[in-house]
Amino acid sequence: MRPPILRRTVHSEGDDQLEPEDLLGEGDYRREAMGAFTHEIRTPITSIRMVMELARRQSKAGQMLLDGELAKMLNSSVDDLQQLADDLQELSRMERGKVVVSTGPCDLAAALEAASELIGRDIEIAGQVPEGVEGPWDVPRLVRAIAGFATAANRIGNGSGEVRFRHHLTQCSMRLAFESGQPGPRTKPVSADAGFAFFRARQLIVTMGGTVECTRGERYAKIVADLPLGTPGKLADGAQSR
Repeated sequence: MRPPILRRTVHSEGDDQLEPEDLLGEGDYRREAMGAFTHEIRTPITSIRMVMELARRQSKAGQMLLDGELAKMLNSSVDDLQQLADDLQELSRMERGKVVVSTGPCDLAAALEAASELIGRDIEIAGQVPEGVEGPWDVPRLVRAIAGFATAANRIGNGSGEVRFRHHLTQCSMRLAFESGQPGPRTKPVSADAGFAFFRARQLIVTMGGTVECTRGERYAKIVADLPLGTPGKLADGAQSR
């Protein structure tokens, strides 16, 4: 446990003593730290982009400062860093309750299709897509959450590139499951090697009023997200839980 910060307080002339200072909670410190990190990481990113832009302009003038392949790799890496900084900032704002979440309606089948396109060909979300299901979910955030869960399940599962998808409709929620590998006799907790995509996706679902559970074993992972239906969420005519 961190020792309390002390401040010197003078109660009367010649009488001073040290008292604990009011502290932020642990969660507050974590959120503020995330915000500070996000702000500070943008400075070197901006500097790198400026250097790369200068090199590009001088290359056009006949001075080859950067090899084409190297420039492409640097651009990709900087874009990844920028996305990470943006994600951290959004995560920090969500934890502080400063993000306005859309309440849909969101078509679940369309969100799954968009998530598959976002992931690319390296990971396949294999399973039957629920048709006609709409809910009060933020469309772009749900797409990113689905992509994040599929990526994380593959990463801490068997890494085959195929993530099995299942869904189940309950009275008040739509349950989505992402599974990779086969369950074994032992389980272990989720840790940092799940990747930032998992923690970001989890917070996105929580912000939308849902819950997330994860079961992890040796080369096995199952991530279950419960999305609230509520109002204006609805089950379209003819939709069935599978």
